[in-house]
Amino acid sequence: MRRLRIITLVCFLLSAAALGASTAYQAWSEDKTIPVIDCPETPLVLSVKDSGEEALLQDMTAYDEKDGDLTDKLLLEGIDRSAEGDITVTYVVADSDHHVVSRSRTLQYTDYAPPRFALSKDLRYSMGSSIRIKDRLTAADVVDGDLSDRIKVNSNDLSPYYEGTYPVTFEVTNSLGDTSSITMDVVVRNYAAGEPRISLTEYLVYREAGTPFDPRAYLDSVSGGAVGDVSIQLPEGGLSTGVSRVTYSCVGQNGTVGSTVLYVVTE
Repeated sequence: MRRLRIITLVCFLLSAAALGASTAYQAWSEDKTIPVIDCPETPLVLSVKDSGEEALLQDMTAYDEKDGDLTDKLLLEGIDRSAEGDITVTYVVADSDHHVVSRSRTLQYTDYAPPRFALSKDLRYSMGSSIRIKDRLTAADVVDGDLSDRIKVNSNDLSPYYEGTYPVTFEVTNSLGDTSSITMDVVVRNYAAGEPRISLTEYLVYREAGTPFDPRAYLDSVSGGAVGDVSIQLPEGGLSTGVSRVTYSCVGQNGTVGSTVLYVVTE
């Protein structure tokens, strides 16, 4: 019996020693090296038109002590825009032991512009009609192209059954997280008999501060009146930075006044 206990103890000690040796070898042989991503400290400067994956990865390298050069394993994790307006590209790479590291670099677009809206018809609707704003309001930018399906309409009391002028805020965000918004009036009112209808080539335009502005260049036609009879009223003091309203008015043969609005965003 005593001999059996001694044999059992010896077997246990040998098993423990073997397990300890295996664990030690595994810990010794395990790769503890972490990949390193190198990139210039200067921002990456690109045109939006030339910002494909190859361009975004230029001058970037990656290395691991065990695996060697990992540059061809580099991936783009994402492009983000901070609240301060800085654009950052994040890169990621993994070695053969699944160690993952990331690094970010500032990106400067030479021709970036935030999302912009376009309005093809005035925002006036007859009472009881369906208010389909997105059939005339679109949005686009230089990064994503058409953003019309991302437009958000923010209004608490807009109703097609009550005559009135409703300020509505429209908002759109691109893939960089850059948001543009504009507030315009949606008018719910039936057309009066003989009321002239003024058509513009567009109803929302953008301009740089200090550039010439000719409001008659946007006047297209008048139904129930003459183009030459249209009067144009600019905001008092002229166009200022931000959103301005330019009002076009025309008096019909029976004295009824028709009007429409051009929204001018001065940047």
